[in-house]
Amino acid sequence: DVTISKIIHKTTPWRGKGSSRNKEVRESIFEKLLSQAKKSYDEFNAADGKIGDGDLGVTILNGLEEVNNNKANFKDDMGANFMFCSQAFVKKSGSSFGTLIAFSFMNISKALKGKTECNHEDIINIFKTALKTIQERGKTKLGDKTIADSLDLIIKKLKDNTNYSEIFKSSTKQALEDFKGKKILIGRARMFEDKTKDLDDPGMFAFSKLSEAF
Repeated sequence: DVTISKIIHKTTPWRGKGSSRNKEVRESIFEKLLSQAKKSYDEFNAADGKIGDGDLGVTILNGLEEVNNNKANFKDDMGANFMFCSQAFVKKSGSSFGTLIAFSFMNISKALKGKTECNHEDIINIFKTALKTIQERGKTKLGDKTIADSLDLIIKKLKDNTNYSEIFKSSTKQALEDFKGKKILIGRARMFEDKTKDLDDPGMFAFSKLSEAF
């Protein structure tokens, strides 16, 4: 995506080191996500191949590998960290899903600019920002059976619960179950009509599998 590349690459390369504890946590998160992406690589591609190009595993793995290969660039500013993740997916992914991830990270980075930690409201807003971005850039709405529906369920459960890892895992799995028997109503999948009732949306499926890393 030329537009996002122009926007993101105006960002000055990072310098310096963040606090050691926060740095360890951030690195651990992305190491676990990468490990999960490697384990699920074939599953992601297979799920995507049923209704799309079959490259979802490639998109996710390449983006996460780029983040991990350059994780020394993480610093205290969380806004800068999300921008760095956005840059990684722009560099390594030309797919529509990768572009949605990149734009989501970029918009989250704007909301967190200058922050060195997140409170509960910040975490809710991270998911709200991702949801809004995916709806706007992906031209999708709730109920279309996409990753947007998984994000919406996470947001609802976060309102009165701070058990984050459990919410991520349970919500993404519940979203898959809630949409069993329903058609995917957006993207190339629409060509397959009723067949998609028996299939998981690839993005929702990947989100659920990646949440197991937590």
